[in-house]
Amino acid sequence: MATPNLDPDAVHDRDSFILFVEALIKDREHAEALERESPELHRWDGANGWQNSTISAFLGGALAGSDAWKVAAEPSWHDLALFLFLGKIYE
Repeated sequence: MATPNLDPDAVHDRDSFILFVEALIKDREHAEALERESPELHRWDGANGWQNSTISAFLGGALAGSDAWKVAAEPSWHDLALFLFLGKIYE
């Protein structure tokens, strides 16, 4: 299965943000299927680069990853996409 575009740098407006979120959902669903098929293989690291499989871990990773990230007073669509992407990859 080809992974949809999960590049936060491709997000520049509401429509591209929605496409990014849809791709993130599909990517997580695919990772969950892979993890169910081979739980031992994904015991320490999630499939498709997912480091956080629960919503609390996902949001914690997003916050931790964004600590060093300087957010503008009014975040852009790109900033929001990057925050969500950090939830996927940051431990």
